[in-house]
This record gives sequence, structure tokens and C-alpha cells, in this order.
Amino acid sequence: MSITIEKVAVLGAGTMGAQLAGHVANAGIPVLLYDLNEELVSKGRENLTKLKPAPLYNPKNVDLVEGCTYEKDLERLGEVDWVVEAVAENLEIKHTVYKQVAQHVKDDILLSSNSSGLPVAKIAEALPEKLRSRFVLTHFFNPPRYLRLVEIVPGTADEEVIQNLATFTTDNLGKGVVWAKDTPNFVANRIGVHGQMIIFQLVEEMGLTVEEVDKLTGTIVGRPKSATFRTLDIVGLDVGLNVAQNTYQNCPDDEERESFNRETVLNKLVEAGRLGQKSGEGFYKKTEDGILSLDFDTLEYTPQKQVRFDGFRVAKQQSTTEGKIRALAYSDDKAGKFFWEAMTRSFIYTANRIPEISDDIVNIDSAMKWGYGYELGIFESWDAIGVRRSVNRMKDEGKKIPAWVEDMLNSGAESFYTRKNGVRTFYSVPESGPKEMTFGEKEINLSLLKSGGSLVKRDWSASLIDLGDGVLNVEFHSILQAVMNPIDLSLAGTINDGLDLLEAGHYKAMVIGHQGQNFCAGANLAMILEGCENEAWDTIEGTIKNLQDLTQRIRFSKAPVVAAPFGFTLGGGYELAAPAAKRVCSSELYMGLVEVGMGLIPGAGGNLRFILNIIDGAGDKPIPPFQIGQKALETIGFAKVSTSASHGHKLGYLRPEDETVMNRDYLIYRAKEAALELVENYDPPAYRDDIILAGKGGRTAMAVALKGYRVQGKISAHDETVAKKLAYVLTGGDKGGSAKRLDEQYLLDIEREAFIALCGEQKTQDRISHFLKKGKPLRN
Repeated sequence: MSITIEKVAVLGAGTMGAQLAGHVANAGIPVLLYDLNEELVSKGRENLTKLKPAPLYNPKNVDLVEGCTYEKDLERLGEVDWVVEAVAENLEIKHTVYKQVAQHVKDDILLSSNSSGLPVAKIAEALPEKLRSRFVLTHFFNPPRYLRLVEIVPGTADEEVIQNLATFTTDNLGKGVVWAKDTPNFVANRIGVHGQMIIFQLVEEMGLTVEEVDKLTGTIVGRPKSATFRTLDIVGLDVGLNVAQNTYQNCPDDEERESFNRETVLNKLVEAGRLGQKSGEGFYKKTEDGILSLDFDTLEYTPQKQVRFDGFRVAKQQSTTEGKIRALAYSDDKAGKFFWEAMTRSFIYTANRIPEISDDIVNIDSAMKWGYGYELGIFESWDAIGVRRSVNRMKDEGKKIPAWVEDMLNSGAESFYTRKNGVRTFYSVPESGPKEMTFGEKEINLSLLKSGGSLVKRDWSASLIDLGDGVLNVEFHSILQAVMNPIDLSLAGTINDGLDLLEAGHYKAMVIGHQGQNFCAGANLAMILEGCENEAWDTIEGTIKNLQDLTQRIRFSKAPVVAAPFGFTLGGGYELAAPAAKRVCSSELYMGLVEVGMGLIPGAGGNLRFILNIIDGAGDKPIPPFQIGQKALETIGFAKVSTSASHGHKLGYLRPEDETVMNRDYLIYRAKEAALELVENYDPPAYRDDIILAGKGGRTAMAVALKGYRVQGKISAHDETVAKKLAYVLTGGDKGGSAKRLDEQYLLDIEREAFIALCGEQKTQDRISHFLKKGKPLRN
């Protein structure tokens, strides 16, 4: 029998407990947050609105977190459906808390511990027998809003309890569940910390620097920008050391046990109280002169040095993460030798943990992707470099290959994973052969659909996929910049092709969405800069006009189009999503019109969309024209970006009918559902020819305000130039004024005119050039 979780209690208002409570509140569920006294609880609640990155989608979500103390409020535990304990990692403290709360909870309570390493059986000893069947371990990774991983250790819990908590964490909290065994540090930390300890050893042997290691273990190989040492600074060096020592103390049969107990620079830094971000210094130190890095020899902090490796350069030229990993692994320079050694030792260690920590490779790969932010898991990375080729080299180097990996190769299997005819398999160690991967009913895997014959058309940067039930999907997959998926002719052309199929009646709805890292970060700046440098103004204008026409086609399509934005949805990315009939958004949505940072204004209809959002959002209460322009100027002119989908609504980028999905794996499924719901009796929106904007008077007031900002040093002279062009559009240009009604095409025309004019500004071109070279905006 399934249990509906309508109220939750979190025991422990420390950093982790408070953030867990905050993320439950993000899901719209009230939480009782407990600690020893009101001061601790108040501090925990207060931190929810102060911590960076923000634990809450919306600061108001803190209102759903109610402070409680063990002394005064234990009887209120009878109100909740799930109690999650997140007190200190000390068995005695946990037992004391459980003995206090056990007599106050409901008989059908769901009870879990957020322990990161203590055995579930030991924790449960303090519980009465009737509650042990209601108790599991749910290890959320920190910070719980941003890291998807929840490791569940079932212990002796009833199957109903296990499944209820797994369903709630995936459906309501947006998490990915990994089934872990009751072993020290479970899955992700057992593998991840081993990798870190190997890197410490290699640093000493090869004489590498902090910045060199982070350069080679970050985004180049599909891992977080924080890479190795910056990640440790964020997590806390003491935490990393404790996890390593926990493995050493509790895993006597681990073949790499001694690597967890080596005296390294990590021990020295922890002993000196240099614990990373929380103490102000670790492997990096932020100063007035910039961020300095640790010198391993002197333990002093010095300016970071430029890192140059041939292997890195060759890897960067590859268009896929698999290609980058393969290129770096087989590079002959110092970078390649370091990466090969670090990676292959991790491969072997991880393979040896089956079946100790998990029975299958999928659980382990999922843990590393969801908990450590890897784009590819351990075994997916091994596939990337070629299993047989790499094993042969490892043997030549004297490395001992796990027996089951050799058995796999001897059976004729060349990879851990396969994808064919709509089915993805993985090599099952217990079954000594391939096993089909299963997906939840709310998960649509676009890659599998394509391999199963649902690919309608593939182009360089986008594809059309048949989702079934008469729904077409536009998938982005830029060849050169897949992380950000900039808009190019291929992407735009594919959307137009999809709209052609809708108009021809071959499909009844379309979804614009994909399963990459970010939805779309805007236009192809390199293409714009090239046009500017060649003074190809007609070409630029033609390109912008085509994009405006495309966004209008999306808006007025006779069949509904639903956009499914997630992650970075910036500039042109917003302009593609905004005209759709509806948006089904990931809760983690960083949406905004950010063109002013490049010395431009939105050019593909972004100003029109934002204005219409303001007007339509007012309903029957008309907004004065000046307020429309003012709101738009404040948001677009300052390049405001949402910090979540909830914030996107507040800023005005999203409309009231737009939905939010907590679990990104469900995004395409829900977008398809929403599209089918719209099909019945769908009518495109009416063309607007009744838009009233402030005109010259409003523009004058804006110009005065902008001049004041410039005098105060808040904006530069070029910022002012750009903002005036933006104000011209937002106030209706020469035809604006309270008595004049404007139509959509007129606003698109003046937007395009202003965009082209700014392209001709040298300072705009300097901004674009600087961003393309440095990846950072230029204030000029």
C-alpha cells in the first residue's frame, strides 16, 4: 500500500539537515525542522536564505519550514509521514535522538537516516522492533538541491517502505536513486574518494601542480568545473579525509586499503586548519589580488600559472566527451600519462568493488554521475577509450585486470554497454552476459528512440524524432558546442522542418526539448562576429529576420508546440522557448535575456515576448505603458537570469500556465503529455495589433535614469548606449505613445533595426570577441 507524503520532519538543523528541509519545501511540502534549541533551528532556517548557491528555488519557500525543538515539540511528530534524521555522524548521538522520537511517530511512518557512512544495522539498533521494518538509510548528497544522488540502503525495511521512499525522492524531489549495500561509504564516496587519493599519490610522483590537475580532471573530460581540488575545497578537506579514513578503518580486505591511509598534503592542510572554502583557504585561497593556488612544496599560496599541455590541446579539438577522454588517455605527454594512470587505476578499483558495493555497473555509473557530476560514469568512460585496447595496455604495464572484465572480453563482448534497435544493454556480472536496461514509465530516452527507428531526420545540430501518439520532437545536439547548443542554421532549419510536418498534418503536436546538458545558450556569437568584421550587414539582418520569422511560426503554428527548457536557457534559447504554446520546465532553470552583456539587445523576438508576458499576465487590469517598458528595461537591461523555474515566473520570463518538473528525466514525457492535452480544441493565439507602449515621453524618463546610473558608475558609457537602443524598442520606437496601437511585426522590425545598429559598434564587437576568447563578459 503506497503512502502519500504530505508532511515531513527533519531531525537536525545543521547545514545538511536545513538544506534537506529546504529542498522538501522546494517541492511544496511543509517541513518540521528539529534541533536541540530554538537558536539552532533559527540559524538553520536563516541559512536557507543566505547560503550560496541558494538551497531554495524561492526565498519564500522558507515559510514552509517550521522550527521545532525536541524538548517542546516531539508530540508533533505524529503529524508527519516521513521522518529523516540528519544529525551528526556519531552513533551515540543518533541513538539518543531515535530513543526520543520513537514513541511519538505514527505506526505507518517512513523513517530514514541521512548517514553518509555509518552502517544502517548499527543505527537501527536504537529503534523498537516495530520501527525497524519502517527504517532505511537515505543518503542525500550535499548540496541536496543541486546533486541528484540519493543512495538507499534498504536494511531490513519492508518493501513497501523502500518503494515509497524511492518513489517520493524521484518523483517529488527530482532525485536519482542508487541501491547501495551496507558497506563503508556506500557507492559514490567509496569510488570517488579512492580516485582523489590516487591523484594525491600521482601529484607527488609526477610533480604536478594544483591548477594542472584541475585542468585535466574538469570539464575537458566531462566532469565539473571544480574538478578535483576545487571540489575538495567546496566539500571540506576534513570531510574528504574522514571518508578516506573511514574506508581504511572499516575495509580490511580492500586491496587498495593503504592508499586511503597515505600521509599526503591533505593531512597537512587539515592539521593546519586549512579546510577549504569554510576556513577561507585550502588548495585555493581567495585574496584581494585574485584566487591563489597552493604550492605543494612550500604549502604557500602563489598566483595561478597558465597550464599548457599538448594532450589537453588535442583533446579539446574533439567534439564529444568520449572523444576528449580517449584523446587525453592516449596522449604521450605528461598530461596523458597522468590521466591514463589516474583513470585506469580507478577503473580497476571500481570493477573490483562488484559485487561488494553493488551488483551491477549501472548503479555505480549512476552514482558517479548524480553524486560527483560526471557526464560519463566509470564504465561508460572505460567504453570510451576502448575496453580491449586499454586492457591490453594495462596488462603490458603489469596491472592486474579483474577476472570478470577478462571473462567479458573472452565472451566476445567489446564494451560494457550497447545500444541497438531501441534497446540499451549492460554487462551483468552476476549473469555473465548482457542484460537489458529498464526505464521508468515517465522516462523517454531520446537516444534509444533514435536507435529504435523513430528518427525522422538528422541534421548537424538537431534532429526530428517521432515520440509516438502523433507527437514530434526537436532534439538539439550541436556538433561543436553540445554543452550550450547555440542556434545555427542547422538548428533553425530543423525546427522549420518540424513545423512543415505539423502544417502538413503528419503530426498533431511538437515538443522542443532534448537531454543534453543545457537547453540553449543563445545565438552563434562567432557567426555574428564574423559578419560584423566583414561588414556583412545584409547577411546578419537576413539571419535575424529568419529567426524572428521562425519564432513567429512557432507562436502561430496551427498545432501546439510545447518547449521543454532546462539548465541554461539564455538569449536565443529563451526566444525559441517563449513563443511556444506552453513551457514545461525543469525546476533547475537559468533563463534570461542576456544580450546586453555582449553589447546587443534581444534580436529574435525576445523583447516582444517579454512585453506580451507582462501584458497578458495583467489579465483584466491593464498595466500603464510606462510600467511595461520600465519592467522590461529593468529585467532585460540588467540581463537578469532566473535562479530556478520559480524565479523565472517571478522575473516574468515564464507565464502562469507554464509547468515545473522536479525530475529532469521526466521532462520530455511530461512535455509530450502537455502537448497532447493541448491538441483537443487548440487554437493558436490571436495576432496582436493593440499593443500600447510609452513612446518618446517614457523613453526620455528612461534616458535620465540611465544617465544617472552612468554618473554613479553603475553602468559604462557603452552600457548606456545599448540600454538606450533597448529603451527605444521597449517604448515603441517612433510610433509609440499612449494613443497609438502597435502590432507585433512593427516591434520585431524596430528590434531588428536596433540589433543591427549595435552590431556596427566597435565596443560591441570587442565584447563579443573577448567573450569568445575568455569565456567572460567585458565591461567596456
